Amino acid sequence: MGNGSYQIDVGSRKQIAYAVAGRETWVFLDGRTYVVADESDKRRATAGDPSALAAPMPATVVSIDVTAGQDVTRDTVLIMLEAMKMELPIKAPRDGRVTAIHCQKGELVQPGVPLLDLS
Repeated sequence: MGNGSYQIDVGSRKQIAYAVAGRETWVFLDGRTYVVADESDKRRATAGDPSALAAPMPATVVSIDVTAGQDVTRDTVLIMLEAMKMELPIKAPRDGRVTAIHCQKGELVQPGVPLLDLS
């Protein structure tokens, strides 16, 4: 159906499920929440992983809390996103310096696209 919405048909019964992909995939169906893990994909965001500085799902940039050239420490909130009425903080995976910012407040960003560069 689009935007993470899926129609599930079981016989004559139809249900709507919502899926949110990030480090895991969360599925919301019939008032219940499920976490779906793909055992063949052992990748996880690490300190050197550029995906740690990307949106985990389509989201809107609510605030950019750093500037290019700024030194940051591990776990500093760099950018705050909002998706499905949830706030999603993008935190520094390590100490470093912000070298570039690739988004702006109010922009809709897509998963996997780097939001900023950290050296």
